[in-house]
Amino acid sequence: MAINVFIYSGLGNIIAIVESIRDGIKFTAENVRSLKGRIDFDQLILILPPSDPINDFDVKIFNNDASVATNCINGARCVSKFIEDQSMSASKKLSIKTDGGIWDLKALGDDNFVASFFLSDEINQIFLNLDGVDTNLDCIKLGNPHGVLYEEKNSKIDFLKSGEYLQSHETFPDGVNFGMAHKINESEIDLKVFERGVGETLACGSGACAAAIIGIQKKEMVSPIKVNFQEGSLLIDYKQDLGVVSAEGSAHFIEKIEIEV
Repeated sequence: MAINVFIYSGLGNIIAIVESIRDGIKFTAENVRSLKGRIDFDQLILILPPSDPINDFDVKIFNNDASVATNCINGARCVSKFIEDQSMSASKKLSIKTDGGIWDLKALGDDNFVASFFLSDEINQIFLNLDGVDTNLDCIKLGNPHGVLYEEKNSKIDFLKSGEYLQSHETFPDGVNFGMAHKINESEIDLKVFERGVGETLACGSGACAAAIIGIQKKEMVSPIKVNFQEGSLLIDYKQDLGVVSAEGSAHFIEKIEIEV
């Protein structure tokens, strides 16, 4: 069967989107691995009919190693852009159910979108030795698990080596998204993220949210926080009184690919 795969970019995070509402397409891990062999992507998102009428759509998220992801904020903005491009909804505001919770999406215009969700977890600190350095890793779950380390630019900790090491650490049986952040000032950071099931990525939306939340709660930072990646930035707003996290940034269409599955 031939299907259309739409490729989008959220700050260099490559998202493959397949619409499964009209054709009832279902994906297995084997399908995802097969597609990865022919199409380059970081995450693949399947758009489904809503399982609950209070939402507009459901989505299923896969990493490029075919593991299931429960959140993907760069993907959320790309989904919002896709729905707008395909005229699938007349509303600029959408409610999308994921395996990790609800995305509230808003189209701002000029290819800028906001993805918001409720924070339901608290920060836990784990003592670890990373690359020979004793350190405390701040961890939080945003649908998916995150561990964030704030370091100076000249850190002795090897980012890639540590990211790979943490994927098999006993503390994280399902892997972890490892972020290394550098605080520029009270409202701006630089961030690198090693995503579970993917490896180092050009950007990670939920990783940006995790780093911002930890920065606000533990590093004397002030919301909103600008989070810089290699190919752009996200503006993260964390309203502690409401428990709501929002990520504002761009999403762009790259190409449409027809492929047999």
